[in-house]
Amino acid sequence: MKIITSPAKLMNVENSTDFLKSTTPKFIEEAAFIQSYLKHKSPKYLSELMEISSKLADENWERNQKWKAKPTAKESAPALFAFSGEVYRGLDAKTLNKEAVDYLQKNHRMLSGLYGLLKPSDKVMLYRLEMGRHFEFDQYKNLYEFWKDKITDQLNSEMKKGEILLHLASNEYGKVIDRKKLNHKVIDFDFYEMKDGKLKTIVVYTKHARGLVVRFCAETNAKTLDDVKAFNYEGYLINEEKSTDTKLVFTR
Repeated sequence: MKIITSPAKLMNVENSTDFLKSTTPKFIEEAAFIQSYLKHKSPKYLSELMEISSKLADENWERNQKWKAKPTAKESAPALFAFSGEVYRGLDAKTLNKEAVDYLQKNHRMLSGLYGLLKPSDKVMLYRLEMGRHFEFDQYKNLYEFWKDKITDQLNSEMKKGEILLHLASNEYGKVIDRKKLNHKVIDFDFYEMKDGKLKTIVVYTKHARGLVVRFCAETNAKTLDDVKAFNYEGYLINEEKSTDTKLVFTR
């Protein structure tokens, strides 16, 4: 079983762990290639591309100038611990034991606009480049065009026959996986909150819940779909009526 999540805009490279030996991302040469174009983009361009303030654009322009393929330990952190957005608050990797971290190293992968596909132990530097942004470089119209085949082929090469892919990424990032070429069943997820007698999707809760599912799988050593269906953290329970063969729906 493989578990896919999106990265996070919020990052902290001061976080680390003794449980993982740091590794180099599989697609580090491709990341350096993208960065060779990104590095020359002005703060104004970055502000417009990512719809961010000039202050954030300046900050990310500086990050692009400092970025390197072989960072020191001080300049980088393992991806699992570097991302600190809502999904990763739900996952809360720093409180997992070694067995759970080992499980994630084997089964969890993070999608990235810059790095493509990351293992938990892959060291990353601070960056910002969302997959869905209209970033044109070289002959590529966008990052999907650059990454789709590479990421799909890599997942196929890492997954064994009959393994399933738990799709806990956002739609923006999930679109980079070519489901027609992926030789594995993909399981999607929906999370609903009961409000005033109606089921509602609340984005921040959905992000948090995605991280909780990853944590649950790691802590329970989940191996099958039935194992995943038992997810019950923070009041969530499987909704069998709404779930299908390819989508698990959890409500609370």
